[in-house]
Amino acid sequence: MKKLSPKDIESHLISLEGWKVSDNILSITYKLSSFMEVMSFANLVSDRSEKIDHHPKIIIDYDTIVFELTTHSAEGITSLDIRLANFIHETYNELFIT
Repeated sequence: MKKLSPKDIESHLISLEGWKVSDNILSITYKLSSFMEVMSFANLVSDRSEKIDHHPKIIIDYDTIVFELTTHSAEGITSLDIRLANFIHETYNELFIT
């Protein structure tokens, strides 16, 4: 898997509102209304992660969830990270934006 250029990453961030890049990691933090919502969201993402064989770092703190995406073998952000970020972003918007 080839690491994306900074220009390519920036072009993808246009449609990924709230996502940030730092130290070759694509990340976002969501604050939800309950621990159970956070866990349900994490489970949906973990199911998709297994299907595409690409696993994020997930940090859970009661009503807050952080996703950090990078491709270690490429030492940076790849199309797999963008693909998973898009899934996370779309799932969040479908479930939690009214």
